[in-house]
Amino acid sequence: MDLSGVLILASLLIGLLAIIMLTVVMRGQEDLRREVHQLRARMRTEAALPRGGSASPVDPDVDPDSPPVRHVAVVMNPSKYESPERFRAQVEQAVRRTVTKVDLSFFETTLEDPGQGQARRAVAEGADLVIAAGGDGTVRQVASALTGSEVRMGIIPGGTGNLLARNLDVPLEDVQAAVAHALEATDHRIDVGWLQSGMSAQSAERAHRQIFLVISGFGADAEIVGATDPTLKRRFGWSAYVVAGVGKLVGRSHDVVVSLPDGTEHVLQARTVLIGNVGRLPGGIVLMPDATIDNGRLEVLALGWRGAAGFGQILTQVVNPRLARGPKLSTMQRYLTRSVSVASSKPLPVQLDGDTEADATHLIASVEPAALIIRAGVR
Repeated sequence: MDLSGVLILASLLIGLLAIIMLTVVMRGQEDLRREVHQLRARMRTEAALPRGGSASPVDPDVDPDSPPVRHVAVVMNPSKYESPERFRAQVEQAVRRTVTKVDLSFFETTLEDPGQGQARRAVAEGADLVIAAGGDGTVRQVASALTGSEVRMGIIPGGTGNLLARNLDVPLEDVQAAVAHALEATDHRIDVGWLQSGMSAQSAERAHRQIFLVISGFGADAEIVGATDPTLKRRFGWSAYVVAGVGKLVGRSHDVVVSLPDGTEHVLQARTVLIGNVGRLPGGIVLMPDATIDNGRLEVLALGWRGAAGFGQILTQVVNPRLARGPKLSTMQRYLTRSVSVASSKPLPVQLDGDTEADATHLIASVEPAALIIRAGVR
């Protein structure tokens, strides 16, 4: 094996080791976070018990200016649950335990309509709180139907990443706690992002706007999303993305131009360009510290690296920048903006909140401030 082969092998081993270590740390933090949510749920249940020991429904704790919930609609992705019937029963039990005099209806998503049509139908039937039950894709579709309206939205996390739920501190892996949270939390107006993509600047401008609530972008991130095995996602959760990422460590950066509203253009070498409305990942790791969901801005993050060792440097900078040492094998550029245009020298796969789209060379993203009312404890 010649010197270049040795360097490639060493880079792969270093990057793989970095991923394994990061996975272990994130798993530990995730377990701790789950225990905290379960403890909070038990405390909430015990607080609702009268001295006699039997549960008693209580009115939701809402903002003074927020009307009480009268009609709850749950838009659920049935593929996310082993027994949709048991899930419905859990939701109904949690609703009846938490509030009184409320109507409850269910709508199931389909391959043809992954949630937007069901949410609109729920609103037409009088729902004033629509709860998205599923992954980030289902949440995105429901949000698309509710954006710009006065109908409130809640979340029952049921997907792999559940990134919006994590950033809003919605209880994970506890259906009844998530339902109680949606009914009792205060109303918050949050920003939404809009993305257009195409194979030229003109086609991107003409393209249909698509909503994203978490992170969109193109490049290696979309490659990883597209390469992730659905079976592994169901069995191992977000760790499946780590497995898929191993095969995407080695690759070439591309010429990218980031254009901002003030007329400045930034020419970069990048493997991926991310556009974030929120920035917290599983395990509590903050990828985009300035991407907060109610600041009226998007954070743009352009990442470039050489080989697995360069990717390891990216991970180290994200987890603890003070530990980043050695030869510079990576680049990281950040921008905070209301809108952005990104052009790539070659077609790249696109993703919005984990849903993949057709390859594109041009992206146009913008933020719509305070466009969606959500029931959650926003940080």
